[in-house]
Amino acid sequence: MAKKQQVSEAIQNKFNKPQFKLGDAVYFVWLGNKQYGYVKKTKQTSWGIQYTVESASGVKYPCGIQIQGQKTQYNTGYIFYDDTRSIGNDECIKRIIPTTYTRVYTQPARPETKSGDGDKSSRRDASENSGKTKSTRKTRSSKPDDVAPSSTGNGASNTRKRKNTNTELDNAIEKQRNFLSGFVKKD
Repeated sequence: MAKKQQVSEAIQNKFNKPQFKLGDAVYFVWLGNKQYGYVKKTKQTSWGIQYTVESASGVKYPCGIQIQGQKTQYNTGYIFYDDTRSIGNDECIKRIIPTTYTRVYTQPARPETKSGDGDKSSRRDASENSGKTKSTRKTRSSKPDDVAPSSTGNGASNTRKRKNTNTELDNAIEKQRNFLSGFVKKD
């Protein structure tokens, strides 16, 4: 209930009677956040009528009321009586915007893999209980012209040995290798 010495008798009576019916659209504030909602329930309290207002997102707020600049003692949330009446019920209903929550994925969706019904490359053989996977993949056979990588820089038959353009750097690297090989245990 508002302070009696500053409030006229007519306004004082409005605090003690429900000003909105159940289901009326109202303009209200909750912790400084102005929004629109519907009156879901009213309750008589020691300070006046408490309104339970449900916002568009489905959250219910206990609210007092503000009439001509005067608020109830409960002022964490309150309905703007004058603004709600001047806006009108139909316009308040239009302004109630239902909030929709969308899920934001931080990782892109994985591509769908095709069913493995036709792929027999990695199926278990039902007759074997060894737990190994039977593979029908062909292994790559070694060709006689395959050349294994070497320390000389000649990795394949069609490559050229790199030119020693920076012999100073190569010498420094070789010194480091020799130095570090003294710390390696030899069995």
